[in-house]
Amino acid sequence: MALAKYNAEALDRCRTTASDRAGKFGAIGDSFSDAVSGADVFGGLASSGALASAVSGLDQLVGAEFAAAESLLGKVERSLDSVQTDVTERDAAGGDQIRRTGDR
Repeated sequence: MALAKYNAEALDRCRTTASDRAGKFGAIGDSFSDAVSGADVFGGLASSGALASAVSGLDQLVGAEFAAAESLLGKVERSLDSVQTDVTERDAAGGDQIRRTGDR
């Protein structure tokens, strides 16, 4: 049987980076909530209401996109954690079938 190799440090770096980025996307998304409180923000223009509505819609859309990015990166982090756990357990159970990169 062929010997499988993996790089534990690379898996961990990917997992940690995904987790870090998920939090950052979430924080950015949170900053978009309720940025425009009403038409008066744009003064007494005839189109202030429409502009406020458009900005509010954009605000909600951008916030939702950042929340989706946070969610997806969280899934990536959990998946990588699962892979890392599974590989580590298999490594411990059958060291002759799987080996970390660099081990001889």
